[in-house]
Order: sequence, then structure tokens, then C-alpha cells
Amino acid sequence: MAHSHKETTISIRKLIIFHHSRGKSVRNIAELVNLSHSTVQYMIKRFKEENRIENKARKGLPAKLPKREKRFIIRKFVKKPHLSALKVSAEFNEKFSTSISPGTVRRVLRVTGLNRRSVRSC
Repeated sequence: MAHSHKETTISIRKLIIFHHSRGKSVRNIAELVNLSHSTVQYMIKRFKEENRIENKARKGLPAKLPKREKRFIIRKFVKKPHLSALKVSAEFNEKFSTSISPGTVRRVLRVTGLNRRSVRSC
């Protein structure tokens, strides 16, 4: 199976544990829930060792900007590369409910590879 970076739902995890407790093989369970056998095997192992089905709590601060809002910032700089981070953050704060600083704009641009680029004035 191809790699997918999606989390398995809790209901599917419970279904895997249910079938395992009924004595079905890992490969049969994998066919039933349409996952790889190694994924099913890992979930069963984790359930036996840690007696939990849920995910652990995530570490770190959650991202402030969703993908849609990041694309807005990137689009502004692609269309008009001479804009400053201060102007883009001001425009962003007017349009969206979350307020961001110019540093956040610079960070988004740095991650996408658009940092330290300026249009040469003629």
C-alpha cells in the first residue's frame, strides 16, 4: 500500500482490537479495514503494551495559521515581491480574524523559500 500520512480513526482502531480479540489473523484484519498489515500489527502491539487506543497528546504549540491563510501571504509576495512584511501583516489583519506580526509573515516566507528576495528598483 502507498504511504498515507492520515491518522487512523478511533472507530477503526477499536475494530482492529475487536477482531484481534476474536482470534483473526493480522493479515485478515488488514484486508477488512483496508490498511497495511504492519499498521494493524503496530496498533495491536501498542494496545497490548500501553493499553490505549487514542493518540498521545501532541507536543508544542499548535500552528497559528491554517494552510489557507499561509497561501494568502505567499500569493501576496508572488504577485508583488516589493511588498514589505509590515504591509502584508496589516492587510492580513484587516482581512482575517487572527492577527499576525510581520515576523510571522517573514517566517512563512522563509519556510516556503521566498526569504531575502527583493525587486531591484530601476
